[in-house]
Amino acid sequence: MKKTFAIIAAAAALAGAQQASAQSVIPLSFEARLDAGVPTGDAGEFYNTGVGFGLRASLDLAPNFAVYGGYSRFTFDADDEGLTDAEAELEGFEVGGRVGLGTGGAVAAPYVLLGALFQDEQTGLEAGLGADYPVSWNLSVTPEVRYRTIDEFNYLTLGIGARVHF
Repeated sequence: MKKTFAIIAAAAALAGAQQASAQSVIPLSFEARLDAGVPTGDAGEFYNTGVGFGLRASLDLAPNFAVYGGYSRFTFDADDEGLTDAEAELEGFEVGGRVGLGTGGAVAAPYVLLGALFQDEQTGLEAGLGADYPVSWNLSVTPEVRYRTIDEFNYLTLGIGARVHF
């Protein structure tokens, strides 16, 4: 009887170990974004709505907290029709943190983010709100709105991304 119990306990331990190793997931994700940039404040008087794109990598440090880093580029045309080649281009890097709101038990997993911008030899700040909408076990769609300020150029981004989870 003791021998049978030992065999069953060993088999259960091995099955649990295999199951645990199958569940290990690298807490890393990559995202590609397409955004509209809406200048605000003084920048809104001189520039039209622009377009931008970005690439971002995130590392989950806890179930509801991740750090991210990425690259983004936005182009804004001048509002004055007399200025044919006047445009503002903002490109550079971003780093920050993302905090999940809630437990993720709903269809979407909302989050807030706060980060630093390093663009065109200037340092700025971004804050945003978004959500992860899972499409499959490793792919999600991420609508997001962010407010960005760098030097004296302030703009709001409205966009959508595709995030691949590993």
